[in-house]
Order: sequence, then structure tokens, then C-alpha cells
Amino acid sequence: MRHQRLLGLMLLGTVWAIALPPVAAKDEIPSKTLTQWIVTTRKSQNSDIAQNVPIQVTGVSVFETDTALEIVLETAGQLSQPTTSVVGNTLIADIPNAVLNLPEPQEPQFVNPTAEIASLSVTNLPNNQIRVAIEGVNAPPTAQVSASAQELILTVTPSTNAAITDDEEAIQIVVTATRTEEAVENVPRSVTVVEREQIEQQVTVSQSRNLQDILGNLVPGLAPTTQSNNNTNQTLRGRQVQVLIDGVPLRSNLTNQPRDFRSIDPDSIERVEVVRGPSATYGDGGTGGVINIITRRPPEGEILSTVEVGVNAAAGGGNSFLLGDSFGNFFKYGLAGDEGVVDFVFDFSRSYTGGFFDARGDRIPQFAQDSDADTLSVLGKIGFDFSEDQRLQFSASYFEANENFRIISDPSIEDIPGIQYARALEVPGIEVIGGNEAGNHTTVFNVNYTHANLLGSRVQAQAFYRNGPVSFTPEDLRPFDFVDPGIFQSTIERELFGGRLQVETPVSSTLSVLWGADYLDEDISQVITFFDPEVYDATNRRVFQAIGTRSYMPPHNFSNLGLFAQAQWNLTDALRLSGGIRYERFALSVDDYTTVGFGLTPDRAIAGGDVSFDDILFNIGATYNLTENLSVFASFAQGFSAPTFGTILRDPPEDFTSVTDDFDVISPQLVNSYEIGVRGNWANIQASLAGFYNESELGIGFEESPLGTRIARQPQRFIGLEGTVDWQPINNLALGGSVTLLRGEFENEDGDYLAIDGFTVFPPKLTAYVQHETDFGWRNRLQLLYVGDRSAAFDDGVDPVPVTGYTTLDLISSIPLLGGRLSFSVENLLNRQYAPFLNQVNGGYFEPGNVAARGRTISVNYSIDW
Repeated sequence: MRHQRLLGLMLLGTVWAIALPPVAAKDEIPSKTLTQWIVTTRKSQNSDIAQNVPIQVTGVSVFETDTALEIVLETAGQLSQPTTSVVGNTLIADIPNAVLNLPEPQEPQFVNPTAEIASLSVTNLPNNQIRVAIEGVNAPPTAQVSASAQELILTVTPSTNAAITDDEEAIQIVVTATRTEEAVENVPRSVTVVEREQIEQQVTVSQSRNLQDILGNLVPGLAPTTQSNNNTNQTLRGRQVQVLIDGVPLRSNLTNQPRDFRSIDPDSIERVEVVRGPSATYGDGGTGGVINIITRRPPEGEILSTVEVGVNAAAGGGNSFLLGDSFGNFFKYGLAGDEGVVDFVFDFSRSYTGGFFDARGDRIPQFAQDSDADTLSVLGKIGFDFSEDQRLQFSASYFEANENFRIISDPSIEDIPGIQYARALEVPGIEVIGGNEAGNHTTVFNVNYTHANLLGSRVQAQAFYRNGPVSFTPEDLRPFDFVDPGIFQSTIERELFGGRLQVETPVSSTLSVLWGADYLDEDISQVITFFDPEVYDATNRRVFQAIGTRSYMPPHNFSNLGLFAQAQWNLTDALRLSGGIRYERFALSVDDYTTVGFGLTPDRAIAGGDVSFDDILFNIGATYNLTENLSVFASFAQGFSAPTFGTILRDPPEDFTSVTDDFDVISPQLVNSYEIGVRGNWANIQASLAGFYNESELGIGFEESPLGTRIARQPQRFIGLEGTVDWQPINNLALGGSVTLLRGEFENEDGDYLAIDGFTVFPPKLTAYVQHETDFGWRNRLQLLYVGDRSAAFDDGVDPVPVTGYTTLDLISSIPLLGGRLSFSVENLLNRQYAPFLNQVNGGYFEPGNVAARGRTISVNYSIDW
């Protein structure tokens, strides 16, 4: 019998039903030796019962052994396999086509039948069902089922989790912060863990099923979602974030419209660990922090299949309730198992995202949106446990998102006074002949080997490969005569391989050292395909006929080597110190090339060459337990990030003629970060508060350019505050939220500090939620996202417009049904009309970029395990 767990917290409904009311103990089972309690042994005289007649349960016996509790249902025919679910700490087994037929009127119910079981009941339900409910003291128990023609036996095993008292806290383990398993309470950094049940819950409310939407709602310090398919400007504490899948970096040195969060379907994710603040733990790129996406893991000791289907549609504004062009659908199948020495995971999913509509019922243009897109995601993993100490695991994942770009942004709105919302313009029947299908494709291969005790040390080795080409939507820039590249499509190729080796060596019972090396090697290039303007005009923007290609960004190689050592020292039971050093070296190799001149910019010959940069980074931190429930932490950490070399090579400064001679003015970004915080974890309240300050002498900013933006190097500093609170005032009710305040400044040429632009610094962000789960498993959640006003960059003349704040509400609800779970979610419940903060800033430069957010959207999903 498998133990089904379909998780997902839901919110506050209008009905608070109680399926299992508490009942006083009728009897108590002795807990020393094998004991039997028999309700009755009456047997039916006729065992030849028709199939449409419910099977009678004529006796209930309960046995306690040294390791389990056995519940025996004596029958007059063979019972069907029960369907199981978990509600709180209660394991529920519902047996169809069955009724209790006992001589005594009372149904068997017990309180504290064993030390690990809080209650046990066997009851009749309507529609000829029997429910067996077993509540664990600290966690839900598990059960195995065996059946015959005369009885059904549930062998119940209590959870092995230790009891959590008022003075103890649940220990949450993370691996990303220190690259080894570490309790969150011992990490001197701000860490957020998004668990599987939260992902399952949140993905139902996002029309595009985009991880960017989920993390934007749940992670303090991370910019709110922009509902787009790229995460260029979804910064963490104002800086770029390194995104990993199982430790494999997705973030390229070329960060042009990255699709990091569109590289895996959320249903293939076990958990997401977010380390906030600069980190060199995984090498280049983590100046804002690290987001490690950890893929699904197999269940223990069983084989489990999962099917999920879903549909969604816009339901806001317009003349009809559901807008036909907005309908999307989703299908997922998963198979995972554990056969002792071998375990495996296979996940397959595909989805179609329909058109986006705003709160007024107007179609939203496809301006870097996820709408009108087909996605496919495949994940496969297999692991071998050669012994208790040795494990080898292979994994592969593939994700593709193909975009249908027939809904463009109408440029005519620029003729209307004031800044308008972008207006959709449909161009049906688009053909691309000789070009590429717009979208992104990500392939990842990963091999991991672990030896838990090699000469007294724990050794982990990893080798990986990632390929992630992106083809953008064709564009017509002829109206911009100062650029005039014609009609073209850009395609970026990024291919990376690398490896990691780390060794954890215990020096004493209180001191350990983690040391090792990382290596990355990436090849990057960008090609432009030009289309025939006469064909394009003659077909009214419908046909893109390729007439040639040209290398826009020269092929170049970027490599990164890191050597590190990190120590963990438990100075006392309450005080824990950590610190380390990392040597980082970058190398860039480029052949001779010629730039592509647009408009007034001529082609230029650039001499290639090899350049390298290196530096040494430090970190130190401490945690101190004031009490068993309250701790404080402080840290200093450095992050290291190479500039996007490809952008500089593609559009170099006027005096740039040689890679070897002129790249010395483009140095990597070194970030110094200081953080102090406090954490509290009590029986029904969890809270945290952290303040941070980080600075860099060569920060990466942006300047307006005819082709979009250009990198500008300037001193930068960020200061901010983050807080979280979660409260469970009564059983099955929870509420809480988070707040993020961020301020960023850069030093201009006159030595004055001005507010950093809205592409980098997001407005104040507040989240809140309330959720409830009834005793029969109905889960409801109402969640709020508030994004405040921001005018600092506008007042300093940096941004063209101020940002106007907005508030949205989402509703998520689910209920057990037919052995699975049915979910119903509403995004933007109040149908608020607004533009995400980044789109408002975009609209100040380019009015068709002022794209409205999605209006009210309804999603329905059903999932089942067996």
C-alpha cells in the first residue's frame, strides 16, 4: 500500500466543516505486549454477495506490536483497496463499497492507543464507505495494506520524527548555503526554502506556470514578478542572482534576456533554496544571491505514479465571462520509485498557455510575455547506492518553450497624448522562412558521485553539461533611422560544461573544513538573420523571408576556475563560527572579428586575443543562540561577477580596437556585503528580521542606447530590510507575510549619489496570506501582494517616469476527490488593472512596453497518485 501525499495549503473558506469530531476513549489498548481488542466476531452466513451490495465489515481487531499497530477488518467478502490521504497529522483510509455491521452501536474510537498514535477511529460514511483515521502525535503515520477474502489488514507505522515541544524547533536542512547539509538555524545568512507543497500550491494560480511568478510571491528580497519570460530585471537585493538546477549554473556570462526560470517545469521541482545576499559559494554571478532549484526525489521504499491535468482561462472584463483565446491546458505524468539499491524519477509535462487579457478584457501584446506558448519538460534521474557510503546519480532534463508571436504591440499608441497601456495588434498567419522558431531550449546533463567516508572525509564530485539556445521574436526596427538594422531575428547560442569537487574533512568534534575546486567553460555566440523587407511589406507583416545571416556577437569562450576552503567551528553549544577564502580566476578568449554597424554606426575591425582576471574573496559569519528558540546572526561576505563580455564585444566603446590591449578597463565586479539578523522559531510562531548593506566600486548599471541599454560601470551601494512572520494560532489555521524595503544609489561623474534606475531597484514589497484546512481536507488560501510607489529615480532624473504601486489578491482552494485532489485557483481575484513596476519603467522609454498585467484568471487542476 502506498502512502499518498498530495500537499498544498489552502485558505480560508466560507464553510468550516468537521469530518472527524473528537470522541472520548471507549477503551485504551495496553501498550506492553501483544494485545487484542475485539469488537465482534460475528460472521455473515452468506458470503456469496452480489457486487452491487456493499461488503459488510463484521469485526474490528487492533493489535499492537513492538514496531507497528495492526488494524484488522473482518469481512464477509473481499474489500476493495482503500484510497488514502493526509490531513495534518492524520492518515485517512477510505474503503469504498463497504459498511460496518457490528453488534454494538458505537463505532470503534480510541484516544492515545499508543505513545505515537494520538487517536484511532473506524466510522461509516455516506454512500457506503468506511473511513479509518489514524492521527499521529507529531506527524502522520504510514500504512501498508494486505487483503484477502475474509479480512483486510492495515499495518500502521508511526512517524519516526521526534516530538516537537514548545521549547524545541523543527530543524530545516539546506544544502545551498554552505554546499553541505546544514540546519538553517546554523547559517549566518538569510535563507528561504520553498518546499514542494508550496510549489504545488502556487503553480496552480499562475496562468503561465512560471517559476518566476511563484518565487516573486514567496521570497523576501526578490523583485516581484513581471509576468514575463525573462528574468533580467528580477533582481535579488538589487543585484543579479545565480540560478542553478541541482548545482548546475543556468545563468550565462551573457545575461541578455535570460530564461533561467523558464528552464524547468515547476512540477519537476522538489524544493528551491534561496540564499540572499552576495555569495561566491558557487562561483561567478551570485552578487545578489543564489537560487538553487532541486529536482524531484524518489519516494522511499515504493513506486509511485502521478497524473495531473489542468485548464485555465481569463475571466476578467469583456462581454463574456471566459475569454476563448485565453484557454490554456496542462498535462503531467510522473513515475518514481525506490528499489533499494536503485531509485529513479521520470517526469513528463506539456502545456499550452493561451492569450493574456488584462482586467478590462483587452488582449495583452506579446512583449516578452509567456502567452500563446507551447512548453515541453522532461526530467529523468537514476541513482545507485553501492553501499551505505557510496552513491552515483545520473540526471538529464530538457525544457522547451515555443512562442507564437502573432499578437504584437501596436506602435500607433505613441501618437496618443500621455502614456497609454500597450495595445494588441494581431497579425494572423505569420510565417518565418529560413529563420528560427522563437523560444528557448534548455538541456542539462548531470553526474554526481558521493563517498560519505573516504579516508575519514566526505567527498562529492560532479560533472555537468548545459546547452541553452534562445531565438528571439523577429523585429522591424526600420522606423528607428539612427539604428535601421532592417527586419531581423537574433539567436543566441550558449553551451557550458564544468565540474565541482568538494571534500568535507572533520578536524575535530567541533571543527570541520570544506575544500575543493570548481571549473566552468562556456562558449557563447549570437547570430542575426535578416529578412526581406519587400516580402514583409507586401504580405502586411505576415511573412519573414530570410535573405542572409551575420555574426552579431563574435564567438567567444569564457572560463572560470575557483579554489576554496571553508571552515565550520562550533565554539560552544550556542556559538557557531564560519569563514572561508576563495580564489577566483576568469579567462576570456576571442578571435579577430568585425562588429555589425547599424544606422550611423559603421562596421569596425577588432583584434582578438586572450585576457584574464582574478581575485581573492573572503567571508566570515557567526550565529549565536540566545535561547533554544531565538538566535542572532551576522556575516560579511564577498561576491564576484564578471561583466557580460559579449555585450561589450558586440557594441564596444569607440576607442576599443583590441581585446588584448583594451579590456583592462573592464574589470569584474567585487561586492562587499554586511548583514545582521535575528530568527525565532517557536511552537506556533516563526519570524525573522534582517538588515543588509552592500557596496561595489565597479557596479554594473545601464545607460540608454538606441539598441536598448548599455553597461555602465559606477560605484553602487544598496541598503535594505527584510522581515518574515508565520503564525499558527489554532490547528489548521495559519497566517503571515513578509516585507522587503530596498534602496539603491550610484555615484555619478560629479561625485553625487543618485537613485539607481527602476530596472534594478524595485519598490517596497509586502506579502500576506491566510490559509485554512478543514478536517476533511478542504484547503483554502488567500494571498496578497502589495508593490508600493517609487519615485526616487524619477526625482533624480534617472527614470523617465515614477512607479505607481498596486495590490493584488489570489485565491487558491483544493479538496480531496476520487482518491486525488481537485484544485481551483483565481489569479488577481479582484480583477485589478495595473502594469507591473518594470513595465511602467519600460513604458517611459518605449510606450508599447507599458504592458498591463493579467486580469482575473481561473485555473482548475486535478492530480492523483497511485
